Amino acid sequence: MKKIKIKLSGKNRRILLISGLIIIFAGLIYFILFFKNRNVVAVVNGYPITIKDILVEVETSPSVYKETLEVDPRSVVETYINQILLFQEAKRYERRLKRNVDDMMKNYYIKMLTKEYVDKILTERIKVTDEEIAEYYNTHLEEFLIPEKVRLFEIVLPTQEKAESVRRRLSLGESFELIAMNESISASREKAGDLGWIDVRKLEPEIAALVSRMTPGDILANIIKTEAGYHIIKLAGKTESRMLTLQEASPQIKEMLVSFKKKGEVDVLMSKLKEKGRIKIYLEKMERLKSQ
Repeated sequence: MKKIKIKLSGKNRRILLISGLIIIFAGLIYFILFFKNRNVVAVVNGYPITIKDILVEVETSPSVYKETLEVDPRSVVETYINQILLFQEAKRYERRLKRNVDDMMKNYYIKMLTKEYVDKILTERIKVTDEEIAEYYNTHLEEFLIPEKVRLFEIVLPTQEKAESVRRRLSLGESFELIAMNESISASREKAGDLGWIDVRKLEPEIAALVSRMTPGDILANIIKTEAGYHIIKLAGKTESRMLTLQEASPQIKEMLVSFKKKGEVDVLMSKLKEKGRIKIYLEKMERLKSQ
């Protein structure tokens, strides 16, 4: 069987070559746009907001932003969108505002670069050994004592008679939490009387002594009188006092020792820099700062 050969003219070869180049170029543009936009979470008037933009914003914002990002990322993105909208509007006044912004950015840049240097470069030199951690632990045991805690509920009544009446109703099986919500005069009524977990050492000594003899679920037989009213107390939970083990305490100790050593490194570095630096202070001009 004969092979059929197709002979292309010079013009057709050029057309085929150009078509192939166009297809390749279009494919490259598609992949460039795909990789460029795959991390874009929103576009505001042509301005792309990337995942990195959001993460940097969260990192430099109060911790509540990070907590919000974990449960409601959309609200964080929408907050950033609002910021970009205001930024785009502010750009209209850029020439008028630029000088003030430049002054602020100068100081901000100095502070942020310095912080990054101390946290990333200077801190790399700091080493904390297991022996140092163990030594600190053994000489500061009191810092690693977890105190006994109790979880208390309360019902606060305005009179002794009312408190004794409620105490009798509780002995007959009525719900402590329902009475707290409906009849207590304390703000804790909003949480059914729940006072949360309390360090026993922060309780009044006589109350702490009474609570220590109770078991979870018990209601204190004594009605406690304070300026707020007459309190009926229920013990909902109790944790025993214990000492953190060396293993448990190690991350906390290491962080503390790194922080302490970092301050020392900065102090030593500052002394060296001042010693070899050329610094001139104009004391007479400092007075002008007071009048600003």
